[in-house]
Amino acid sequence: MDIEFGDAAQLDTRGTGWFVGYSDWVRDASPTLRYMPHRTRAQTLCMKWMQHETGDPNGTGKPRSEGRTMSILVSERGRFRLQFSRHEHFPPGDTVEHVLERHGHFCAWGEGIFHRWYADEACTLLTLRWIPESGRA
Repeated sequence: MDIEFGDAAQLDTRGTGWFVGYSDWVRDASPTLRYMPHRTRAQTLCMKWMQHETGDPNGTGKPRSEGRTMSILVSERGRFRLQFSRHEHFPPGDTVEHVLERHGHFCAWGEGIFHRWYADEACTLLTLRWIPESGRA
């Protein structure tokens, strides 16, 4: 599955702070979900700021992903679990989990993946979603 987990504060951005986009320091990263070639266009850009209370019940039943999505823990405290699968029923052998529990933790995923989430502790997330146009590089 096309998933990337990391800590924005620990990425080598060559002193710029930019960790999503077309720059060389993003392209050099592996995997490359955060990279889009300079001339690639995006069909959409969505941005969501969400404050989740502990036990927020809205994290299941999400549709298969389109394009690319990145969720970043922006609150100083909190714990947010994301689960990913190629199958909507999340079988144990095909489910990957990542936990955002430190300010700057992020998880990015590509298209065709089911996800669900759990707010284990109150937290605030910034989520970005964009769909790169195919055939433009």
